[in-house]
Amino acid sequence: MLSWESKKIGYTGLLKSTLKLAKKAISNAGIKPDEIGLIVHGGVFREHFRTEPAFATHIQGDLGIHCHGIGLDSQSCFSFDVTDGSCSPHVAIQSIADLLPALPTDYALLCIGDDRPTKHCDWEYESYCVVAVIGLSGDGPKCESISYDNSNLVPNLTTIGYFDKSVKGNNFASAGTVEFLEPQSSKNFFQGHQNWLSGKHMHEFLQLVNKHDDTLEHCIVDRSGKSTTAKWVF
Repeated sequence: MLSWESKKIGYTGLLKSTLKLAKKAISNAGIKPDEIGLIVHGGVFREHFRTEPAFATHIQGDLGIHCHGIGLDSQSCFSFDVTDGSCSPHVAIQSIADLLPALPTDYALLCIGDDRPTKHCDWEYESYCVVAVIGLSGDGPKCESISYDNSNLVPNLTTIGYFDKSVKGNNFASAGTVEFLEPQSSKNFFQGHQNWLSGKHMHEFLQLVNKHDDTLEHCIVDRSGKSTTAKWVF
């Protein structure tokens, strides 16, 4: 991870925040936008519940990265979303690790965050936007491995989206209950609150990065009970 930026955002404005942080992260990494050949966005909630086109394509388009006619000699950028609950950051990082070495580029853009879907829904979360430049150079913090654990999967809490005729717009409601795990932290381990969204999980982890010079395991447990753990080496 060559550079990263993160910030808390308002109810809406994820795209504008992502673009602003992306430009800063790209500049701090000492590269040009056209050197990026892969953009992966991780998150769940989108404005108006929109899933198509992928949020990552909006980021690519507004940054103007390889947005031109396709030909035999033209460069390209592969952009897509991953939506795996609060574990999305680690799934996105794993996707980059799997794909980047096979692409004709050395750099990828990792974008994490969630938007309040509509003004009609109850929104109890703190929304954060995170952007990082990932490179093949080996500089900066290195994600050594990511493990997945579904042994504690108990999907008691679900989110149901529906069209609300009373407001003539999309809405969502939570169903079921779960006792959320509180944050845990030790010298080489960090786990955020189980009810955090993906952006806050990654933001809080990045606040610890500069305090470590050996290893740090970052565990995310989403509301269903499944978890991912990324081991970082500094």
